[in-house]
Amino acid sequence: MKNQMQKILSLMLVLAILSCTLMLSGCQKAEPLVIKDSDTYIVIKTTAEAMDGATDMLLVEYMEKLKEKGELEFSVSNGMITSINGIDNPADYSSCWMLYTSDGDNANASWGTVEYEGKEYGSAISGAETLKIKADCLYIWVFKSFS
Repeated sequence: MKNQMQKILSLMLVLAILSCTLMLSGCQKAEPLVIKDSDTYIVIKTTAEAMDGATDMLLVEYMEKLKEKGELEFSVSNGMITSINGIDNPADYSSCWMLYTSDGDNANASWGTVEYEGKEYGSAISGAETLKIKADCLYIWVFKSFS
Protein backbone atom coordinates (compact mmCIF):
# COMPACT_ATOMS: atom_id res chain seq x y z
CA MET A 1 0.00 0.00 0.00
CA LYS A 2 2.84 2.43 0.88
CA ASN A 3 4.60 1.65 -2.43
CA GLN A 4 1.38 2.24 -4.37
CA MET A 5 0.81 5.57 -2.58
CA GLN A 6 4.37 6.71 -3.48
CA LYS A 7 3.73 5.91 -7.16
CA ILE A 8 0.49 7.91 -7.11
CA LEU A 9 2.19 10.89 -5.43
CA SER A 10 5.10 10.71 -7.89
CA LEU A 11 2.67 10.66 -10.82
CA MET A 12 0.76 13.62 -9.38
CA LEU A 13 4.01 15.56 -8.94
CA VAL A 14 5.04 14.91 -12.56
CA LEU A 15 1.59 15.98 -13.80
CA ALA A 16 1.73 19.15 -11.69
CA ILE A 17 5.17 20.07 -13.07
CA LEU A 18 4.02 19.38 -16.64
CA SER A 19 0.87 21.50 -16.13
CA CYS A 20 2.89 24.43 -14.75
CA THR A 21 5.34 24.22 -17.65
CA LEU A 22 2.52 24.29 -20.20
CA MET A 23 0.81 27.22 -18.48
CA LEU A 24 4.03 29.26 -18.33
CA SER A 25 4.83 28.59 -21.98
CA GLY A 26 1.42 30.02 -22.90
CA CYS A 27 2.22 33.20 -20.96
CA GLN A 28 5.23 34.20 -23.05
CA LYS A 29 4.88 37.66 -24.49
CA ALA A 30 4.22 37.72 -28.23
CA GLU A 31 6.78 39.30 -30.54
CA PRO A 32 5.94 42.98 -31.09
CA LEU A 33 4.25 43.93 -34.34
CA VAL A 34 5.90 47.37 -34.39
CA ILE A 35 9.67 47.65 -34.16
CA LYS A 36 11.10 51.11 -33.62
CA ASP A 37 14.55 50.79 -35.17
CA SER A 38 14.90 54.53 -34.51
CA ASP A 39 12.53 57.49 -34.21
CA THR A 40 12.56 57.80 -38.00
CA TYR A 41 12.59 54.10 -38.93
CA ILE A 42 9.47 52.11 -37.99
CA VAL A 43 8.99 48.47 -39.03
CA ILE A 44 5.49 46.99 -38.97
CA LYS A 45 5.13 43.20 -39.08
CA THR A 46 1.90 41.63 -40.23
CA THR A 47 0.54 38.34 -38.97
CA ALA A 48 -2.58 36.39 -39.94
CA GLU A 49 -3.58 36.40 -36.28
CA ALA A 50 -3.33 40.19 -35.97
CA MET A 51 -5.22 40.53 -39.27
CA ASP A 52 -8.03 38.40 -37.80
CA GLY A 53 -7.96 36.23 -40.93
CA ALA A 54 -8.81 39.15 -43.24
CA THR A 55 -7.42 38.90 -46.76
CA ASP A 56 -8.35 42.39 -47.95
CA MET A 57 -7.14 44.54 -45.06
CA LEU A 58 -5.56 47.89 -45.91
CA LEU A 59 -2.34 48.98 -44.23
CA VAL A 60 -4.07 51.97 -42.63
CA GLU A 61 -6.66 49.61 -41.06
CA TYR A 62 -3.89 47.43 -39.65
CA MET A 63 -2.13 50.53 -38.35
CA GLU A 64 -5.42 51.59 -36.66
CA LYS A 65 -5.47 48.25 -34.82
CA LEU A 66 -1.90 48.85 -33.69
CA LYS A 67 -2.88 52.36 -32.61
CA GLU A 68 -5.75 50.97 -30.51
CA LYS A 69 -3.27 48.64 -28.79
CA GLY A 70 -0.93 51.56 -28.06
CA GLU A 71 1.87 50.19 -30.28
CA LEU A 72 1.83 53.04 -32.79
CA GLU A 73 0.70 56.64 -33.14
CA PHE A 74 0.04 58.22 -36.50
CA SER A 75 -2.14 60.71 -38.35
CA VAL A 76 -3.51 60.85 -41.88
CA SER A 77 -4.44 63.88 -43.95
CA ASN A 78 -5.83 63.80 -47.50
CA GLY A 79 -4.91 60.12 -47.83
CA MET A 80 -1.30 60.61 -46.75
CA ILE A 81 0.41 59.53 -43.54
CA THR A 82 1.53 62.88 -42.14
CA SER A 83 2.86 61.88 -38.73
CA ILE A 84 4.19 58.76 -37.03
CA ASN A 85 4.98 58.64 -33.32
CA GLY A 86 5.07 62.43 -33.06
CA ILE A 87 7.28 63.13 -36.09
CA ASP A 88 5.36 65.24 -38.61
CA ASN A 89 5.93 65.88 -42.28
CA PRO A 90 6.87 69.57 -42.61
CA ALA A 91 4.48 71.81 -44.57
CA ASP A 92 6.94 72.15 -47.47
CA TYR A 93 7.41 68.35 -47.72
CA SER A 94 11.19 68.74 -47.62
CA SER A 95 10.97 65.57 -45.52
CA CYS A 96 8.23 62.99 -45.27
CA TRP A 97 7.36 59.45 -44.27
CA MET A 98 8.13 56.99 -47.09
CA LEU A 99 6.82 53.43 -47.20
CA TYR A 100 8.78 50.32 -48.19
CA THR A 101 7.69 46.68 -48.12
CA SER A 102 8.84 43.07 -48.33
CA ASP A 103 5.70 42.31 -50.36
CA GLY A 104 7.24 41.94 -53.83
CA ASP A 105 3.85 42.33 -55.54
CA ASN A 106 3.44 45.78 -54.00
CA ALA A 107 7.00 47.10 -54.18
CA ASN A 108 9.06 48.81 -56.86
CA ALA A 109 12.81 48.87 -56.19
CA SER A 110 13.39 51.33 -59.05
CA TRP A 111 11.51 53.93 -56.98
CA GLY A 112 13.96 53.46 -54.13
CA THR A 113 14.99 50.90 -51.55
CA VAL A 114 15.73 50.67 -47.88
CA GLU A 115 17.79 48.10 -45.99
CA TYR A 116 16.57 46.27 -42.91
CA GLU A 117 18.41 43.40 -41.22
CA GLY A 118 20.67 42.90 -44.24
CA LYS A 119 17.88 42.77 -46.85
CA GLU A 120 16.71 45.42 -49.30
CA TYR A 121 13.05 46.34 -49.62
CA GLY A 122 11.45 48.29 -52.44
CA SER A 123 9.31 51.38 -52.24
CA ALA A 124 5.60 50.61 -51.87
CA ILE A 125 3.63 51.20 -55.07
CA SER A 126 0.68 52.72 -53.18
CA GLY A 127 -0.03 54.47 -49.91
CA ALA A 128 -1.36 53.13 -46.62
CA GLU A 129 -4.99 53.94 -47.47
CA THR A 130 -4.99 51.78 -50.63
CA LEU A 131 -2.28 49.17 -50.02
CA LYS A 132 -3.77 45.72 -49.29
CA ILE A 133 -1.44 43.98 -46.87
CA LYS A 134 -0.38 40.36 -46.69
CA ALA A 135 0.38 38.28 -43.62
CA ASP A 136 4.04 37.77 -42.76
CA CYS A 137 5.24 40.84 -44.65
CA LEU A 138 7.11 43.90 -43.44
CA TYR A 139 5.93 47.46 -44.00
CA ILE A 140 8.72 49.90 -43.23
CA TRP A 141 8.17 53.62 -42.65
CA VAL A 142 11.26 55.78 -43.06
CA PHE A 143 11.32 59.55 -42.50
CA LYS A 144 13.40 60.85 -45.40
CA SER A 145 14.73 64.31 -46.10
CA PHE A 146 14.74 65.64 -49.66
CA SER A 147 16.51 68.95 -49.14
